[in-house]
Amino acid sequence: MKGRTYRYMTEEPLYPFGFGLSYTCFEYSDLQLDKKNLTLGDSLNVSLTLRNNGASDSAEVAQFYLTDIQASSIVPLHHLIGFERVVLKAGESRKIKLTIIPEMMSFFNDDGKLTLEPGEFRLEVGGCSPSNRGQELGAPKPVTAIFEIK
Repeated sequence: MKGRTYRYMTEEPLYPFGFGLSYTCFEYSDLQLDKKNLTLGDSLNVSLTLRNNGASDSAEVAQFYLTDIQASSIVPLHHLIGFERVVLKAGESRKIKLTIIPEMMSFFNDDGKLTLEPGEFRLEVGGCSPSNRGQELGAPKPVTAIFEIK
């Protein structure tokens, strides 16, 4: 799949997956994980704050991307595990929550079996797929956290 989808792409895209212009400025902050160390098979509760810092009411699609940093096989550089469309009035903020279940942290190994391995994972939440290009185009700065499955 290398070179065929954003999930395996190492080059900067012209427009990141999920990128879109807005009539306002959004800010992602206060990313919280209910635990940083999980046991194999545990779920992870995540919350963050999304704020409309602009002068116009508008909508944002918060996108949750996960990276398996230590996979034993070739896995996507990041993959979309969830999203939520949030409509905020100017100056309004809202807490967004997601539960990451074990299947979201799993990958298909070389034998085609869904596999969950111990190791470090990176969660990134923002308005488009993770890349520097998104911020160059004006996307809000994403929030990031690392957690580990033991």
